[in-house]
Amino acid sequence: MGVGPARVALLLVLAALPATAVAERGPPPPTGELLLDMADPVIAVRIGEVALRLRVALDQKRLIELNPDAAERLRNRPPNGRFRFESGLEGLVGRETLPSIEAAAPITLNRREMLVTVASHGRPCCHGVDGEIGIGLLPYATIRFVRADASPPERSATFLIDDDDEHGPQTRLAVGRQSILVQFSLERKDSVATGSAGAILAREYGGRLSDGGTMIAAFGIERPIARLRFARPAAIGTFDYSSLPVRTADFAGGEAFPVDPGEPDDIVVRKKIRQQQAWPVVSIGRDRLDRCSEAQYDVLARQLTLRCAGPRG
Repeated sequence: MGVGPARVALLLVLAALPATAVAERGPPPPTGELLLDMADPVIAVRIGEVALRLRVALDQKRLIELNPDAAERLRNRPPNGRFRFESGLEGLVGRETLPSIEAAAPITLNRREMLVTVASHGRPCCHGVDGEIGIGLLPYATIRFVRADASPPERSATFLIDDDDEHGPQTRLAVGRQSILVQFSLERKDSVATGSAGAILAREYGGRLSDGGTMIAAFGIERPIARLRFARPAAIGTFDYSSLPVRTADFAGGEAFPVDPGEPDDIVVRKKIRQQQAWPVVSIGRDRLDRCSEAQYDVLARQLTLRCAGPRG
Protein backbone atom coordinates (compact mmCIF):
# COMPACT_ATOMS: atom_id res chain seq x y z
CA MET A 1 0.00 0.00 0.00
CA GLY A 2 2.90 2.37 -0.65
CA VAL A 3 5.83 3.63 1.35
CA GLY A 4 4.58 6.99 2.57
CA PRO A 5 2.95 6.68 6.03
CA ALA A 6 5.80 5.16 8.04
CA ARG A 7 8.36 7.51 6.54
CA VAL A 8 6.13 10.53 7.11
CA ALA A 9 5.74 9.56 10.77
CA LEU A 10 9.52 9.17 11.14
CA LEU A 11 10.17 12.55 9.56
CA LEU A 12 7.64 14.16 11.89
CA VAL A 13 9.41 12.64 14.90
CA LEU A 14 12.81 13.83 13.71
CA ALA A 15 11.48 17.31 12.90
CA ALA A 16 10.20 17.67 16.45
CA LEU A 17 13.70 17.17 17.90
CA PRO A 18 16.60 19.63 17.84
CA ALA A 19 18.94 18.88 14.95
CA THR A 20 21.94 18.56 17.26
CA ALA A 21 20.11 16.03 19.46
CA VAL A 22 19.18 13.88 16.47
CA ALA A 23 22.71 13.99 15.13
CA GLU A 24 24.38 13.24 18.44
CA ARG A 25 21.99 10.71 19.98
CA GLY A 26 19.64 9.38 17.33
CA PRO A 27 16.57 7.38 18.35
CA PRO A 28 17.16 5.22 21.43
CA PRO A 29 17.54 1.50 20.74
CA PRO A 30 14.67 -0.81 21.68
CA THR A 31 14.93 -2.29 25.16
CA GLY A 32 13.27 -4.89 27.34
CA GLU A 33 10.86 -7.66 26.46
CA LEU A 34 7.16 -7.68 25.61
CA LEU A 35 5.47 -10.95 26.56
CA LEU A 36 2.20 -11.75 24.79
CA ASP A 37 -0.38 -14.52 24.83
CA MET A 38 0.03 -16.19 21.44
CA ALA A 39 -3.70 -17.01 21.32
CA ASP A 40 -4.70 -13.40 22.09
CA PRO A 41 -1.74 -11.02 21.59
CA VAL A 42 -3.41 -7.77 22.62
CA ILE A 43 -1.98 -4.60 24.18
CA ALA A 44 -3.76 -1.53 25.53
CA VAL A 45 -2.71 1.92 24.30
CA ARG A 46 -4.11 5.42 24.53
CA ILE A 47 -4.17 8.12 21.90
CA GLY A 48 -5.08 11.19 23.89
CA GLU A 49 -8.22 10.26 25.82
CA VAL A 50 -9.16 7.39 23.49
CA ALA A 51 -8.35 3.93 24.89
CA LEU A 52 -7.64 1.25 22.28
CA ARG A 53 -7.15 -2.51 22.37
CA LEU A 54 -4.73 -3.45 19.61
CA ARG A 55 -3.74 -6.89 18.38
CA VAL A 56 0.01 -7.24 17.83
CA ALA A 57 0.38 -8.75 14.36
CA LEU A 58 3.37 -10.50 12.81
CA ASP A 59 2.20 -9.51 9.32
CA GLN A 60 1.10 -5.88 9.87
CA LYS A 61 3.08 -2.92 8.55
CA ARG A 62 4.67 -0.28 10.79
CA LEU A 63 1.41 1.46 11.55
CA ILE A 64 -1.80 1.13 13.54
CA GLU A 65 -4.75 -0.08 11.45
CA LEU A 66 -8.09 0.79 13.05
CA ASN A 67 -11.62 -0.43 12.57
CA PRO A 68 -13.86 2.39 11.24
CA ASP A 69 -15.69 2.83 14.57
CA ALA A 70 -12.40 3.23 16.45
CA ALA A 71 -11.18 5.75 13.87
CA GLU A 72 -14.41 7.70 14.32
CA ARG A 73 -13.92 7.80 18.11
CA LEU A 74 -10.46 9.21 17.52
CA ARG A 75 -11.78 11.76 15.04
CA ASN A 76 -14.34 12.96 17.59
CA ARG A 77 -11.80 13.13 20.45
CA PRO A 78 -8.49 14.13 18.83
CA PRO A 79 -5.35 14.03 21.00
CA ASN A 80 -4.37 17.60 20.08
CA GLY A 81 -5.26 20.49 17.80
CA ARG A 82 -2.92 19.31 15.03
CA PHE A 83 -4.46 15.86 14.70
CA ARG A 84 -6.62 15.25 11.64
CA PHE A 85 -7.34 12.40 9.28
CA GLU A 86 -6.47 12.98 5.63
CA SER A 87 -6.72 10.85 2.51
CA GLY A 88 -4.03 8.16 2.47
CA LEU A 89 -2.66 5.62 0.06
CA GLU A 90 -5.15 3.13 -1.31
CA GLY A 91 -5.15 -0.42 0.00
CA LEU A 92 -5.05 -3.33 -2.43
CA VAL A 93 -6.66 -6.65 -1.51
CA GLY A 94 -6.09 -8.79 -4.56
CA ARG A 95 -7.73 -6.68 -7.26
CA GLU A 96 -10.02 -4.84 -4.84
CA THR A 97 -9.00 -1.24 -4.08
CA LEU A 98 -9.89 0.41 -0.77
CA PRO A 99 -9.53 4.15 -0.06
CA SER A 100 -7.90 5.04 3.24
CA ILE A 101 -7.57 7.82 5.78
CA GLU A 102 -4.37 8.43 7.75
CA ALA A 103 -3.10 10.64 10.56
CA ALA A 104 0.02 11.05 12.68
CA ALA A 105 -0.82 10.27 16.31
CA PRO A 106 1.18 10.53 19.56
CA ILE A 107 1.36 7.38 21.69
CA THR A 108 3.50 6.11 24.55
CA LEU A 109 4.95 2.58 24.38
CA ASN A 110 7.54 1.12 26.73
CA ARG A 111 7.73 4.55 28.43
CA ARG A 112 8.66 6.20 25.13
CA GLU A 113 6.72 8.97 23.44
CA MET A 114 6.28 8.22 19.75
CA LEU A 115 4.51 9.68 16.74
CA VAL A 116 3.03 6.92 14.58
CA THR A 117 0.79 6.54 11.55
CA VAL A 118 -2.82 5.60 12.25
CA ALA A 119 -4.84 4.36 9.27
CA SER A 120 -8.31 3.05 8.47
CA HIS A 121 -9.69 1.66 5.23
CA GLY A 122 -13.43 2.07 5.72
CA ARG A 123 -14.05 -1.60 6.47
CA PRO A 124 -13.58 -3.65 9.65
CA CYS A 125 -10.06 -5.01 9.81
CA CYS A 126 -9.85 -6.72 13.16
CA HIS A 127 -12.48 -8.81 14.96
CA GLY A 128 -12.71 -8.49 18.74
CA VAL A 129 -10.29 -5.54 19.06
CA ASP A 130 -10.09 -1.91 17.95
CA GLY A 131 -7.29 -2.54 15.48
CA GLU A 132 -3.83 -3.97 14.84
CA ILE A 133 -0.31 -2.72 15.44
CA GLY A 134 2.74 -3.99 13.56
CA ILE A 135 5.68 -5.48 15.43
CA GLY A 136 7.95 -2.93 13.76
CA LEU A 137 6.38 -0.13 15.83
CA LEU A 138 7.03 -1.73 19.22
CA PRO A 139 10.19 -0.33 20.90
CA TYR A 140 11.12 -3.58 22.66
CA ALA A 141 14.32 -5.54 22.07
CA THR A 142 12.39 -8.82 22.15
CA ILE A 143 8.74 -9.61 21.48
CA ARG A 144 7.65 -13.07 22.64
CA PHE A 145 4.36 -14.72 21.74
CA VAL A 146 3.85 -17.68 24.09
CA ARG A 147 1.13 -20.36 24.11
CA ALA A 148 0.68 -21.54 27.69
CA ASP A 149 -1.09 -24.86 27.00
CA ALA A 150 1.05 -25.95 24.04
CA SER A 151 2.96 -29.22 23.81
CA PRO A 152 6.73 -29.02 24.34
CA PRO A 153 8.48 -27.87 21.14
CA GLU A 154 10.13 -30.56 19.03
CA ARG A 155 11.87 -28.27 16.56
CA SER A 156 12.72 -24.63 16.00
CA ALA A 157 13.44 -22.52 12.96
CA THR A 158 14.74 -18.95 12.63
CA PHE A 159 13.91 -16.57 9.78
CA LEU A 160 15.47 -13.25 8.81
CA ILE A 161 12.64 -10.71 8.55
CA ASP A 162 12.49 -7.79 6.13
CA ASP A 163 9.92 -5.29 7.44
CA ASP A 164 8.86 -4.19 3.97
CA ASP A 165 7.29 -0.70 3.72
CA GLU A 166 4.66 -1.83 1.22
CA HIS A 167 3.76 -5.32 2.44
CA GLY A 168 4.90 -5.62 6.05
CA PRO A 169 7.22 -8.17 7.71
CA GLN A 170 8.18 -11.09 5.45
CA THR A 171 11.04 -13.52 4.90
CA ARG A 172 12.50 -14.77 1.62
CA LEU A 173 12.91 -18.53 1.09
CA ALA A 174 14.53 -20.40 -1.79
CA VAL A 175 12.31 -22.63 -3.94
CA GLY A 176 14.56 -24.39 -6.43
CA ARG A 177 16.24 -21.68 -8.49
CA GLN A 178 13.62 -19.12 -7.55
CA SER A 179 12.34 -17.78 -4.26
CA ILE A 180 9.10 -16.92 -2.54
CA LEU A 181 8.19 -14.65 0.34
CA VAL A 182 6.55 -15.89 3.52
CA GLN A 183 4.48 -14.04 6.08
CA PHE A 184 3.26 -15.43 9.40
CA SER A 185 -0.25 -14.72 10.68
CA LEU A 186 -1.51 -15.56 14.16
CA GLU A 187 -5.01 -14.45 13.12
CA ARG A 188 -5.59 -15.99 9.66
CA LYS A 189 -7.27 -19.40 9.92
CA ASP A 190 -5.75 -21.04 6.82
CA SER A 191 -2.48 -20.67 4.96
CA VAL A 192 -2.80 -19.26 1.43
CA ALA A 193 -0.56 -18.36 -1.52
CA THR A 194 -0.83 -15.63 -4.10
CA GLY A 195 -0.95 -16.56 -7.79
CA SER A 196 2.77 -15.99 -8.39
CA ALA A 197 3.82 -17.95 -5.28
CA GLY A 198 1.48 -20.79 -6.28
CA ALA A 199 2.98 -20.99 -9.75
CA ILE A 200 6.56 -21.12 -8.40
CA LEU A 201 5.63 -23.85 -5.91
CA ALA A 202 3.71 -25.80 -8.57
CA ARG A 203 6.73 -25.94 -10.87
CA GLU A 204 9.04 -27.10 -8.07
CA TYR A 205 6.76 -29.64 -6.37
CA GLY A 206 4.62 -30.92 -9.23
CA GLY A 207 1.46 -29.02 -8.34
CA ARG A 208 -1.93 -29.34 -10.07
CA LEU A 209 -4.85 -26.96 -9.66
CA SER A 210 -8.41 -27.99 -8.85
CA ASP A 211 -11.53 -26.06 -7.93
CA GLY A 212 -11.38 -24.30 -4.59
CA GLY A 213 -14.27 -21.85 -4.33
CA THR A 214 -13.61 -18.63 -2.41
CA MET A 215 -12.00 -17.45 0.80
CA ILE A 216 -12.18 -14.33 2.95
CA ALA A 217 -9.11 -12.10 2.63
CA ALA A 218 -8.22 -8.89 4.47
CA PHE A 219 -11.03 -6.51 5.43
CA GLY A 220 -13.61 -9.27 4.90
CA ILE A 221 -13.21 -9.22 1.11
CA GLU A 222 -14.07 -12.47 -0.66
CA ARG A 223 -11.54 -13.68 -3.23
CA PRO A 224 -11.61 -16.69 -5.58
CA ILE A 225 -9.18 -19.52 -4.86
CA ALA A 226 -8.07 -22.80 -6.39
CA ARG A 227 -6.66 -25.80 -4.53
CA LEU A 228 -3.06 -26.57 -5.49
CA ARG A 229 -2.22 -30.25 -4.84
CA PHE A 230 1.43 -31.28 -4.86
CA ALA A 231 3.01 -34.49 -6.17
CA ARG A 232 5.38 -34.34 -3.19
CA PRO A 233 5.15 -32.24 -0.04
CA ALA A 234 6.07 -28.59 -0.51
CA ALA A 235 8.50 -27.37 2.16
CA ILE A 236 7.53 -23.84 3.21
CA GLY A 237 9.34 -22.47 6.22
CA THR A 238 9.37 -25.16 8.88
CA PHE A 239 6.17 -26.76 7.54
CA ASP A 240 5.20 -29.16 4.75
CA TYR A 241 2.07 -28.86 2.61
CA SER A 242 0.41 -31.58 0.55
CA SER A 243 -1.96 -28.95 -0.82
CA LEU A 244 -2.46 -25.22 -0.50
CA PRO A 245 -5.21 -22.70 -1.37
CA VAL A 246 -4.07 -20.25 -4.04
CA ARG A 247 -5.57 -16.89 -4.92
CA THR A 248 -4.83 -17.46 -8.59
CA ALA A 249 -6.30 -14.10 -9.69
CA ASP A 250 -4.15 -12.06 -7.30
CA PHE A 251 -0.55 -10.79 -7.68
CA ALA A 252 0.33 -13.34 -10.36
CA GLY A 253 2.54 -11.09 -12.49
CA GLY A 254 4.12 -13.07 -15.33
CA GLU A 255 4.29 -16.36 -13.40
CA ALA A 256 2.40 -19.20 -15.12
CA PHE A 257 1.30 -22.57 -13.77
CA PRO A 258 2.72 -25.65 -15.54
CA VAL A 259 0.49 -27.50 -17.98
CA ASP A 260 -1.28 -30.43 -16.34
CA PRO A 261 0.40 -33.53 -17.89
CA GLY A 262 -2.85 -35.44 -17.51
CA GLU A 263 -4.68 -32.95 -19.71
CA PRO A 264 -2.06 -31.62 -22.16
CA ASP A 265 -4.57 -30.70 -24.86
CA ASP A 266 -6.75 -28.46 -22.69
CA ILE A 267 -7.15 -24.93 -23.97
CA VAL A 268 -7.24 -22.36 -21.21
CA VAL A 269 -9.10 -19.14 -22.00
CA ARG A 270 -8.02 -16.22 -19.83
CA LYS A 271 -9.77 -12.89 -19.44
CA LYS A 272 -7.95 -9.89 -20.81
CA ILE A 273 -7.34 -7.96 -17.61
CA ARG A 274 -4.64 -5.59 -16.48
CA GLN A 275 -1.45 -7.43 -15.55
CA GLN A 276 -0.88 -7.15 -11.81
CA GLN A 277 2.61 -6.98 -10.33
CA ALA A 278 3.82 -10.29 -8.93
CA TRP A 279 3.98 -10.63 -5.16
CA PRO A 280 4.99 -14.28 -4.61
CA VAL A 281 4.00 -14.66 -0.96
CA VAL A 282 2.62 -17.48 1.16
CA SER A 283 0.82 -16.45 4.33
CA ILE A 284 1.25 -19.21 6.91
CA GLY A 285 -1.82 -19.24 9.13
CA ARG A 286 -3.11 -20.90 12.25
CA ASP A 287 -3.49 -24.26 10.51
CA ARG A 288 0.27 -24.53 11.13
CA LEU A 289 1.14 -21.88 13.72
CA ASP A 290 -1.30 -23.26 16.31
CA ARG A 291 1.25 -26.08 16.72
CA CYS A 292 3.85 -23.59 17.91
CA SER A 293 4.41 -22.88 21.60
CA GLU A 294 6.42 -19.73 20.97
CA ALA A 295 7.23 -17.14 18.35
CA GLN A 296 10.10 -14.87 19.39
CA TYR A 297 11.02 -11.75 17.43
CA ASP A 298 14.46 -10.26 17.98
CA VAL A 299 13.99 -6.64 16.93
CA LEU A 300 17.69 -5.74 16.68
CA ALA A 301 18.66 -8.85 14.70
CA ARG A 302 15.35 -8.80 12.75
CA GLN A 303 14.93 -12.53 13.35
CA LEU A 304 11.78 -14.51 14.06
CA THR A 305 12.22 -17.87 15.79
CA LEU A 306 9.38 -20.41 15.84
CA ARG A 307 9.35 -23.28 18.33
CA CYS A 308 6.79 -25.87 17.33
CA ALA A 309 5.53 -29.37 18.12
CA GLY A 310 3.87 -32.03 16.00
CA PRO A 311 4.45 -33.05 12.39
CA ARG A 312 5.77 -30.67 9.76
CA GLY A 313 2.79 -31.33 7.50
